[in-house]
Amino acid sequence: MKHYFITNREIIQDSNGNEHIRPDGSERAGDNLRFGTYDIVDKKFDIFPEPRTEADLAYRVIKPTVNNEQLHGSSRFFKELYDAMIADSVLEGDVLVFIHGFNTSLKSVEEAFISLHENYVKPDDNPIKHIVILTWPGQKKEIPLHYRNDKKDAERSGEAFARSFEKLISFFIEFLGPAKTGNPACGKNLHLMAHSMGNRVLKHLVIELLKERHNLPDLFKSISLVAADVEYDIFEYDGAFRKLIDMGDKINIYYHRSDNILDISKYTKNFTNRLGRVGRSRNDPNQPSIQEFDCTAYPQNKGDLMERKGDHWYYYTSTKAIELIKANF
Repeated sequence: MKHYFITNREIIQDSNGNEHIRPDGSERAGDNLRFGTYDIVDKKFDIFPEPRTEADLAYRVIKPTVNNEQLHGSSRFFKELYDAMIADSVLEGDVLVFIHGFNTSLKSVEEAFISLHENYVKPDDNPIKHIVILTWPGQKKEIPLHYRNDKKDAERSGEAFARSFEKLISFFIEFLGPAKTGNPACGKNLHLMAHSMGNRVLKHLVIELLKERHNLPDLFKSISLVAADVEYDIFEYDGAFRKLIDMGDKINIYYHRSDNILDISKYTKNFTNRLGRVGRSRNDPNQPSIQEFDCTAYPQNKGDLMERKGDHWYYYTSTKAIELIKANF
């Protein structure tokens, strides 16, 4: 079973010239985006070759019958994912785009693929069948110093991943837009989930899109913010997430009042309340598409002891939270 990834992690070559993602995640966040698949059975990352010419990025010339292995970079990524979605049944085939949090090695990304597959793809009672992870480098130094590094890497990564959203918009316009292309829409939905400092990545992704004067596209059926390590007033009139609702039909905020991991934030000397601990600073009746869910009382019945005691990873450690998140898809 293959899922998908987009990354700005460092790509290294072995003695045979084969490309691999640097496994330790101790590099700084880069600007170059790479695309590929992850096979959860073979436990193998496959990195698509980089584009060689401008024609490799011209989505409008991609034919439905093209051999996908002839494509490069994002063209192959979008075409393979499109083919998989259009082949699914009418009631399934949705995509969950996931942005992970800090302190995430490549091994942790593999574990995230497996966890998301087991909890959100394998069950028959939900529409998700494909996972796309936006994976960025996480420093492995001691806390709290490594938290500071990851915070900066999250900001740089958000700026880089903004380009992947721009590419997705271009794909929609060029590959699916003109009637003369003959490429039918798949009829499925995209969903977005950001966990922990992945919400800071999302924050700077949004800021970058707005800075480039892009109208935020309506890409997602739902946007889930889980244990968000961002300020709790981020939805206020001058907050970065004020415009986030333009990117999806609804936003679901999940928080936990005893989230022990979010206490790390205090080491940055930023003592503001976190969205993932208390929810929004205030409920705004002018934002009816935003819902909040207090997960504090939910039992942590899965994962190892640290994960259960941390009250931070409940999107895969709490059966009740998992069921709630799936219902909101």
